[in-house]
Amino acid sequence: MLKFSRYTHMYELNDAIALYHSLRMVPVYLNKEIYQDLQAWLVSPFSKNLDNVPNTLKHEINELIKFKILTQKEDEDDNVLSFVKSKIPKPMINVCYMVLSEQCNLACKYCFLGNNDEEKRSHFVLENMSKEVADKAIEFFVDQIKLSGMDYNYNKPIIIFYGGEPLMNYEILVYISNKINRLRSIEPCLKNTELSMVTNGTLLTDERIIQLKKLGVSIGISIDGFNEEANKNRVDLSGKQVFNRILDALDRCKKIGANVSLSVTLTEETINNNEDIQKLVDKYDIKSFGFNIMMSSENFKLSETYNKKAAQFIIDQFLKFREKGIYEDRIMRKLKSFTKGQIYFSDCAATAGGQVVISPTGKVGICHGCLHDKKYFVTDIYDKSFNAAKNDKYIEWSQLTPINKDECQDCSALGICGGGCPVNAMNLKKGNTIHDIDERFCIHAKMTLEFLIKDLYRIISEG
Repeated sequence: MLKFSRYTHMYELNDAIALYHSLRMVPVYLNKEIYQDLQAWLVSPFSKNLDNVPNTLKHEINELIKFKILTQKEDEDDNVLSFVKSKIPKPMINVCYMVLSEQCNLACKYCFLGNNDEEKRSHFVLENMSKEVADKAIEFFVDQIKLSGMDYNYNKPIIIFYGGEPLMNYEILVYISNKINRLRSIEPCLKNTELSMVTNGTLLTDERIIQLKKLGVSIGISIDGFNEEANKNRVDLSGKQVFNRILDALDRCKKIGANVSLSVTLTEETINNNEDIQKLVDKYDIKSFGFNIMMSSENFKLSETYNKKAAQFIIDQFLKFREKGIYEDRIMRKLKSFTKGQIYFSDCAATAGGQVVISPTGKVGICHGCLHDKKYFVTDIYDKSFNAAKNDKYIEWSQLTPINKDECQDCSALGICGGGCPVNAMNLKKGNTIHDIDERFCIHAKMTLEFLIKDLYRIISEG
């Protein structure tokens, strides 16, 4: 007997209906009259036999069966889920966060790491990464890449200079970059390595920008919008706003010709003004950036409407950026998954079991969000026997995908979500763990999927 899969979801469009299987991920668009005829036939006794399908529905039903929207067997949904679960990637290290310093010259009020929290801040080590630790950190990363068994000809390892503020230990940033560039021709697994830095920009000088450009280090600058109000949460240790200092860094980069990406935290003020981000992008000729949806904490509360407004803001900006050929990381991840019909298992390298975070003292963790207390820091760079693919904690994180969560099975965005941030999920409520749901992403993923389904229909309709 034919029936709708439990993973089938319906979207009503102006003149049509979209049916979508959240694991097969291909929308099928039906005329509303055809959809009504289909519903009537499915509840009739004739639906027990495919030979009884009327000619007016044969093509549509074949398509719906092809994309698993209609099921013929009782165990078909279970088999689909089982197949998808068999494809969940195992831990394979390809990203390294080099935390050059846990100290920061700012104290942003929403800090992901906890620089806005005196208790958390007290746990950050004062010691910066040394050359000796840097050398061992590179060795450790190389060992983990090799253990992952990836093809060196196509693989692109990523080293991200991070903090705190990485420019507080600029000497070691240069040291590591030079060493990686020398090793490219000696160590096959490092030949395609990408180097990037996430900075607040306030410590950038002309000399540093020129040197970073020569070293091939991509510069990512954090900013929250194009006015002081949107950036009011970005303050230094004395509480003074730093917006003008960030603009000065962007002006320097533009003058020197260094390409910059932006990491834009979506504050309440940012999402209330759709035009400011466009002005920022146009003035500094930004080609790529990523939006960061804010996290609630005991020290930083968001409005009840924030998550929905932030999700809509990202969609609205995507429409404008698309016309300019600009890449926005947050929505493009889901767009790639949707257009290819491929499950998006994880939204970050940590939950993919794909990254190591190396602290200034050489401790090795899974997520930089745990830097203050070193929770889920599982070894150190001196452990030659460590293999992330066989480590219990890395395996645990690699299984955090929504595909494995019972409470996510009914969600339309199951296939494109990738889950949110385990650290945010853990901090949302007392007693939560990394296995709980980051509720921000539920809204973001569902709204993004609905947009993509409707936008694809618009493109098809326009020929």
